[in-house]
Formats: sequence, C-alpha cells, structure tokens
Amino acid sequence: MDIEICKYKDGAECAFSFTFDDGCYLDSSREAMQDFIDVYNSYGVKIKATVGITVNFMHERLIDFWREAIKAGYFDIASHTIGHDIAFHSSTPYEKRKADAKGAQDKLRQLFEGERVETFIFAGGERDKEGTDALAEHYFACRAGTHGINHVGKIDWRDLHCLTAMLAKPTEYYTDYIDSTISEGGWGVQMNHWITHKEEDVFHSQNAEQFKYECDYLGKKAQGGKIWTGSFVEVGAYLRKYEGARLKVTENDGILRAEIISNSDTPEAVLDTELTILIKTDKDIFLSKPNGEKLQIKPSKDGKIYVNTKDFIEFYVVE
Repeated sequence: MDIEICKYKDGAECAFSFTFDDGCYLDSSREAMQDFIDVYNSYGVKIKATVGITVNFMHERLIDFWREAIKAGYFDIASHTIGHDIAFHSSTPYEKRKADAKGAQDKLRQLFEGERVETFIFAGGERDKEGTDALAEHYFACRAGTHGINHVGKIDWRDLHCLTAMLAKPTEYYTDYIDSTISEGGWGVQMNHWITHKEEDVFHSQNAEQFKYECDYLGKKAQGGKIWTGSFVEVGAYLRKYEGARLKVTENDGILRAEIISNSDTPEAVLDTELTILIKTDKDIFLSKPNGEKLQIKPSKDGKIYVNTKDFIEFYVVE
C-alpha cells in the first residue's frame, strides 16, 4: 500500500487561481461574482477568487459588498497596500515599506473581521529584495506581475508569476495559458483589475464576454477534478505547506497513522491548511476519527482514496 501527500488538493494535476487588484470596481466585481456562480451551476466546479484590496479605496458600499462576497464563498482577501502609491523598491525608504506592509494588513483585518489577510499583491509590481524582506514578516506569499506559470518545487514565494488579463489580448491568450497550466502540472495565476463591457482598451481589464468564455472553458477543463480552481490564498497556503512537509507512517495494532510533519520554515499562517493524503489500495478502509467513530471509505475505481487532513489520519484496512 502506497501512502503519499498529493501535490494539489484532492489529487488534482494542477491549479488555477483568479486574482483581482484594487477591489474598488463595484459593478464589475458583481459581474465577476455572477460569472463564477454561473460556472459553478453549469459544471459543478467551485471557482473562488482572491481580491487584493487597497485600503484607502474602500468606502462603506464596497466594504459591505466584499463582506457579502466573502460570506458567499466566492472571494477571499489579499493586501494591496494602503494607498496604491507605495512601491516596494529602493526609491521608497525601507521603514515606509515596512509600515505599509503591517498597516495594510492590520486595517484589512479590522474591516473584514475573521479574514487573516496573509498574502500580498504588489501595486505596480515594483520590488527589490529589501522590499520583499519588509513583507516577509506579515505575508507568506506575494503575487507579482511577471508572466509565467509557477512550478511546484521551484516557487519563489516573494515573486509569484501571473498572467496579466487585458482587453486587447485575444481569447487564445487565456485558453492557451490554461492548457499550459494543465500540461505542465503547474499553478496558473491570473491578474485582472476589473471586468468591462466597454469596447476600448481599459487598463488591465478584460471584456465581460471574453471573461465568461474563459470561465466556461476553465469549468469544462476542471470537470473530473484534474484542475483545482482554488483562490490564490487557498492554493498558496496548500503549496507552501506541501513544500515543507513530509509524511511519517507508523502502524500499531493494525491501525495505520499517516502524520504530516512540517519543517521549521513553514509559516505559522499555513499550518492549519489541510493537505490531501493519497492512499493507493484496492481495499476499503475505515478511518479512525478522534471521537472513536469509524468512518468507512470505499476506494475509487482506480484504487485511490483521497483524505484531507491538517495533521494526521488514522485508519485500518477492511480485509
């Protein structure tokens, strides 16, 4: 019997995440959320996006909207600086960058109670090593603006690649990126500012019909569980924990225990994240739950069982 930690949640072969910058485009945000809902209803695929919120752009209507969207389960939050006017490179004093990193996080946690706000989206994408060091104390992952796909095992957590969505790009620009993410088994991250119905090119915006087509395309590709459409926060936390984890398997009186051991470099922010454990067996198993309850799980047709846990699972095989 083989037991291992899956590279992606529920045994998916890759992951794809939508991110939106600024958080101040109310009408287009509603449009985007409706597109996510439509894809979910059409294909049974949950698509959750991360919005990088600029603190000073928030007014009461926006705050209420994002609280509602978060509660509905279609968005979570990243920090996008306090006022969108600070660059994390050498032209800005280090103390100012450090103050912005913590200040934006603190304010967003006040505005959106319960949100941990532990990922960061660069404003303008400008950064240097000292700037990313200023963020390291508060955020476990930073999305930059560099085009590309993030590959597990080679991830730079301070400089995560993304695809920049703009109205002027052809539809193939998006669908080819999704196909490449699947074929390369990587993590594709898309950056957008808003969704627009205008014909002219709007900075970092994507045409609404084009965006809906992309969501439909992604939904079809995600059927069967080969692509995980988690948010930037969700996928980032999973991969960050996976990167620093190993599996310890022991047996005692016929009960197998598969325990996730995280290394000392794993950020506190991601320790509560559940990883997927793959158990390869052609037999049924019983999970031994902490309250003593036994839960029977039948393997899938290909002899694989997937169980999500943040620390350990205990089980025994049904003979």
